[in-house]
Amino acid sequence: MSLETLPISIQTLYADLVERAWSGSVSELTGRGGAVYARPAADGRRYLYWQPPTLGGRRAAAEYIGIDNETNRQRIAARQETVAARKERRDMVRSLRAARLPAPDKMTGDVLAALAEAGAFRLRAAVVGSVAFMSYAGLLGVRIPASLARTGDLDIAQFHSVAVAVEDEIGDSFLSLLQRVDKGFAAVASPLDSRHTLRYALRKGEEEVYSVDVLCPLRGPERDRITYLRALRSHAQTIRYLDYLLYHEVNAAVLHGAGIPVNVPAPERYALHKILVSPMRTSNPRSQAKARKDIDQAAALVLALHELRPDDLADAWRELLDRGPSWRKTAARGLRQLPAEPRQILADLVPERFGDEVVKVKRSGR
Repeated sequence: MSLETLPISIQTLYADLVERAWSGSVSELTGRGGAVYARPAADGRRYLYWQPPTLGGRRAAAEYIGIDNETNRQRIAARQETVAARKERRDMVRSLRAARLPAPDKMTGDVLAALAEAGAFRLRAAVVGSVAFMSYAGLLGVRIPASLARTGDLDIAQFHSVAVAVEDEIGDSFLSLLQRVDKGFAAVASPLDSRHTLRYALRKGEEEVYSVDVLCPLRGPERDRITYLRALRSHAQTIRYLDYLLYHEVNAAVLHGAGIPVNVPAPERYALHKILVSPMRTSNPRSQAKARKDIDQAAALVLALHELRPDDLADAWRELLDRGPSWRKTAARGLRQLPAEPRQILADLVPERFGDEVVKVKRSGR
C-alpha cells in the first residue's frame, strides 16, 4: 500500500491551526484578567490555574489550565485572541476541508464545540473513537480513507485520577451542555445501575440517531464498572485497556467552526488499542461491523506510522506487550485479523515479546 502524504503547506496549516485553537482556548479563559499560578498535585505533577480577579467583593474559583510546561506557559503569555483572529481560524478550517482533510458532521462538531467552550478538553478529557481517528490525517500529514472516519456517535474519556487532580469542573452538567446543542438529548439509564447515566442519546421515535458515551479506564481487578468524573460532572463506564489508550494524549483540532481544540490519543496507541479491543466485540452484526472498522483503522495507521514514526510505533508496541501474558494473548488474537502487511510489520518489530505466539501470528492468514 502506497502512502499518500499531504503537501507541506497543508501540514503546516494544520499545525498552525492546532496551536492557534489551543492558544485561543487559553486566552478566552485568561482574557478576563487575573493571574496564573502553579499548584502541586497528589500525582507528583504541577498544574497551572488561572485565578480570575475579585469582582464586587467576591473571589471567583480558580480554573484549571493544564500541566505546568513551556507550551502552556507560552499560550498564557499570548495576547487575547481577537475577532479577526477567529475569522482567520475559520478560513484555515475551510482551506483544510477544501484539501479533503476529514471533518465531522454538524452534530458532532456542535457537540465538541459545546464541550470545548465549557472547558472539558482543557480539563484533559479526550476524544476517542472515529472522531479521534479523523484528526490523524493532519497530525501525521497523510491521507486516510474518509469512510473510516465516519461515525454516528461520540466517545469522551478521562482518567479518574485526572478528574480529581485538576480540582475544577465544567460549569453545567454534562446533559445540560448537550441540550444546548439539541434539546432532544436525554440521559440513558445505565444497565449496570439505573440511578446513573453513562450515555446520552438523541432519538427519533424508537430509533437512536446519535449518542455520546462517557468512559473511564478500568485498572486493576474487575470491580464496579461505574465511576463519577467530577471534572465532567457525569458518571462514566470503566473500560479495560483504556488507560493504555489515554496515556500521554496529544493536542489536535477538529475541522469545525473556527477549529475546535481537543485532546486525542497518540496515533500509535490508538492503532494498537484497536488491535486489542477488536477481538472483544460480540457476535451481533453491529459489533462485528465495529470490529472490522477497528482493524481497518489500525491497519491504516500501522502502515503510516511504520514509514513516518517507526520508533514511536515500536516503543508503544513493546510497552503493550510488556504489560503481561493476558495483554500479549489478546494482542495476538487481534493481530491475526490484520491484513498481511501491517500484521508482518508488528510481528517483526518485537518478536521476543510474543514467544510462541509470534509463530502462530506469522503463519496465520487473514
